[in-house]
Amino acid sequence: MRKSLMRITLRQLQVFNEVCDLRSYSRAAQEMSLTQPAVSLQIRQLEDVVGQPLFEYVGKKLYLTEAAEALQRASRDIFGRLESFDMQLADMQGALQGQLKLAVESSAKYFVPHLFAAFKRQYPEVNLNLTVANRAQVIRRLSDNRDDLIIMSMVPRTWAWTSCRS
Repeated sequence: MRKSLMRITLRQLQVFNEVCDLRSYSRAAQEMSLTQPAVSLQIRQLEDVVGQPLFEYVGKKLYLTEAAEALQRASRDIFGRLESFDMQLADMQGALQGQLKLAVESSAKYFVPHLFAAFKRQYPEVNLNLTVANRAQVIRRLSDNRDDLIIMSMVPRTWAWTSCRS
């Protein structure tokens, strides 16, 4: 392995994954509560370490380069392994802990906090990361596999039909 790759930080990979998922530096910054220049700096530093551009613009649309696609696969594997390690540690401690990523359709935002409050009382070591979004955004998050749990008022017709046929 090239020594330069050892300089990649987990934070850079988090920012990179968010840009990949959202195809936007600005939306990634907003989602991560960062400034757009901070996101740009993290990506620029990552590109310096990788030695290749990760994104290219065609018009106003952001595309992943071949290097970015390879890095995205590697980073998802890294984070998946860290999550698995975290679960193993929790099992060793005999407690349910970790992070649970939830996306809720805005129509469900009134009853969901009551459910989560009860869950949090029972499992205080679980960090809940809640995103409230409109239907289209929740469907996009579901397609991108960004959350552990999605709560929506109605399953999209195309997915309901597909799951019934399988």
